[in-house]
Amino acid sequence: MKKTIIILLAAFALISFSCNRYCHCKHYIDGVLDKDYKDGKFVNELGNCEDYNSVHVFDGVTDEVKCK
Repeated sequence: MKKTIIILLAAFALISFSCNRYCHCKHYIDGVLDKDYKDGKFVNELGNCEDYNSVHVFDGVTDEVKCK
């Protein structure tokens, strides 16, 4: 019985780690890729990576983040 519980716990832990999605985001300024952007990789446990996409316009300059 103990072995069965241990095996079930190990299987659950393995499945929970493998279900995490990794998102990779890129930052664009007026359509040009920002190579200095460092915050583009993270673990997304809920939803789609596209949910983190954003577009902002400041003084005519388009600031955009695209995630996959």
